[in-house]
Amino acid sequence: MTREAVDAARGADKVLLFLGLPEFAESEGYDRTTLDLPSKQIDVLHAVRKVNPNIVVVLSNGSVVSVADWQDEISGLLESWLLGQAGGGATADVLYGDVDATGRLAQTIPMSLENDPSMMNFPGSEGNVDYGEGVFVGYRHYDTQHVPVAYPFGYGLSYTTFAVEDMQVDVTGRTSATVRASVTNTGKRRGSQTIQLYVAPRHESAAARPVHELKAFAKVELDPGESTTVRFELGERDFSYWSERHADWHAEAGAYRIELGFSSRDVVASTSISIEGDGKSMPLSDMSTMGEWMEDPIGRDVFMRQVSRFEAAGVTVFPQDEVNRIFFRAAPLNSITSFMGPQGRRLRERVLAEYANVSQASAD
Repeated sequence: MTREAVDAARGADKVLLFLGLPEFAESEGYDRTTLDLPSKQIDVLHAVRKVNPNIVVVLSNGSVVSVADWQDEISGLLESWLLGQAGGGATADVLYGDVDATGRLAQTIPMSLENDPSMMNFPGSEGNVDYGEGVFVGYRHYDTQHVPVAYPFGYGLSYTTFAVEDMQVDVTGRTSATVRASVTNTGKRRGSQTIQLYVAPRHESAAARPVHELKAFAKVELDPGESTTVRFELGERDFSYWSERHADWHAEAGAYRIELGFSSRDVVASTSISIEGDGKSMPLSDMSTMGEWMEDPIGRDVFMRQVSRFEAAGVTVFPQDEVNRIFFRAAPLNSITSFMGPQGRRLRERVLAEYANVSQASAD
C-alpha cells in the first residue's frame, strides 16, 4: 500500500490523499479511546511527502480526529465527515472549485485528547460519569480557558473573501436588541460565508459563564463585490443563564459585548451594550450577604437609606480599609450588624422592616 501510494505521488502535480477512521474505530455502543488516525495512515502520509510535498488530505470520519501533528506537512485539508452515496461527486466539486466550500465546523478540533474538558471526569468511576465540566463544553471551554486548538468552532475556508462592516446594535427593550451589519464579498468569485453572532457578558456575574456563546448565525452567498445586510434579533434567552437559585432562566442587568465573527476565534466586528435585565431578584434576609444586598436594587436603596440615618447620628457602618471592605461584602447582614452592638441590632431591624414594606408595596 505504501509503495503504491509513493509511486503514484512521485512526479504528480498534486496529491489527493484520502485518510480516515476504519469501521471498527467508531460506532454506537462503545467509546473511542484516542483521537489519532491509525498509525499506518500517518506512515503513508510521511512516505508520500518525501516524494511530493504538495498534498491535500481528504478526511472521512464520523467524529473529530487529531490533525495537529501532521497538518503543517500538507498544503490543504478537507474534512468531509461521513458522506452518503453522492459524497464522491460532492467532494470532487469542492476540490475542483466548481462550488464553494461552504461548510463550517460544528465542533472544535483540539490539539490533543488531553485538552478536552471532560478529561478529568470521563470515563468516571464505578459505573458513574460526573459531567463536571458543566456549561464549559466545546468552544465554551477552549475559548474561556484560552486553550490552543487546531481549528476553532465555526471555522471554515472559502474560495473567496468577505468583509463585515457598519455593525449596529440597538437595544430595543429590557432584555432585547437588534443587530445589523453589512457583509461584502471582497474576492474574485461567487462564494458563501457564515456570519456568527456571539454574546459575551462583560459584567461581574452571579454565575460562572463562558467568555462568549453563539446565539445566532446567518449564511450568505454573494457575487464578487456584492453586499447584503444581515440582521439578528436577540431576546431575553440570548442574554440568560440557567439559575439554580431562581429555578429559571435569568438575564442579568449589565454590559454585554456583541461579537460578529467567522469562527469563535475570528471575531471581525464587535460593540458593547448594556441591558436592564429581567428584574428578577431573590428575597433578602439577615443571612443574605452584604454583596447580595448591594446588588439588589430595592435592598441597596433600603440599606443605604438606613445607613445614612445612622451615620448622620455618628454611627460608623462602612469600614474604611480595603481588607475589611472585602470582608464586609462577603459577610451576612446578621454578622455585620452583630459587631456593632445595640446600634447594629437596631440597624438590622430597621433595614429588614423597611425592606419588607417596600417589597410588599412593589409586589402590590
